[in-house]
Amino acid sequence: MQKKIFEELFENYLHKNLSEAEEQQLMELIRHGEYDDFIKEKIHIMLKEKTGSEVMGDEQSAYILRCILSEPNSNREVIRLEPQKRTRKRAVRILFAAAGIIALIALGNTLFFKPQAAITTPVTEQPAIAANTSIDFSGKQLIRLPDGSTVLLNDNSTLKYKQDSFNTKTREVTLTGEAFFDIKRNEKKPFIVHTGKVQTKVLGTAFNINTYNSSGNIEVTVARGKVQVGDDEKIYGIITPNQQIKVNKNTLSFEQNNISAAVVTEWKSNYLILDDINMEEAIALISQKYKVQISLANEKIKNCRITASFLNDEDLDHVLKVISSVMETEYRYNKAGAIILDGKGCE
Repeated sequence: MQKKIFEELFENYLHKNLSEAEEQQLMELIRHGEYDDFIKEKIHIMLKEKTGSEVMGDEQSAYILRCILSEPNSNREVIRLEPQKRTRKRAVRILFAAAGIIALIALGNTLFFKPQAAITTPVTEQPAIAANTSIDFSGKQLIRLPDGSTVLLNDNSTLKYKQDSFNTKTREVTLTGEAFFDIKRNEKKPFIVHTGKVQTKVLGTAFNINTYNSSGNIEVTVARGKVQVGDDEKIYGIITPNQQIKVNKNTLSFEQNNISAAVVTEWKSNYLILDDINMEEAIALISQKYKVQISLANEKIKNCRITASFLNDEDLDHVLKVISSVMETEYRYNKAGAIILDGKGCE
């Protein structure tokens, strides 16, 4: 049943018929690693259709798949979704875009159909070019940065950073719009957010920045830790939890106030973020958001871990279907309206 769901999602993805939520579900299943053989076969078939001939054997296509995904089988976990392995998601997105398939074939047999020792050559040459690029994110999404920090980007917002310089001496990003930052502490590498002329500098903390164009101000609000706000010439102030510095974008005049961080970050309440947590924590978050009681038929389910983001105000059944497909569980409602989650769980 689950394989059929994956294959339907996969085919709809190739034909660009997936909603954003369905695409997210597909990518989570791909990161799961269970369907690599299916993906490998698709590569084989699609290349064969383009060239009109048999292009590679099973062993060579498996090797190419490992090169593209850059993830050895021995590192996979059966249930847990690995949040750090963004390369798999990006590679699959690129690989199965129609233009991407044509581009791969246009490279010629020299890339894919040489002996395995030669296949690695273009892989090692590419980072020098990619290292100079800017990594850009746009629209509401959960972003995991290379240092392990996370950024929850609000709608109509963008975040970018330089791939070659991030996490060297400093960790610097540029924000427009609004975002909530949860920063991994590193006293040797300050984290700096650029918003126009204003710089927000931290070592490790959680804070919100609002710089929407409709507002004449840049607002920095702290939820945890300490944050320094200033510009190239001076420091405006250092703020702690439930404090805010508001800076005028044009004059750079500023004021510091006490304010509820929970109120400022209320925009996050529509989002459900399950960021590499165990199922006991996930169930608590789901129960709180949807005001529903959830119980487990098998206590071992608590031991399973999951990473998933629901950013489009998805309904409860959609959330449960996605989780069930990833965790190999089933859910049902009892007569009282409570939810029972059942499955084999994790040791």
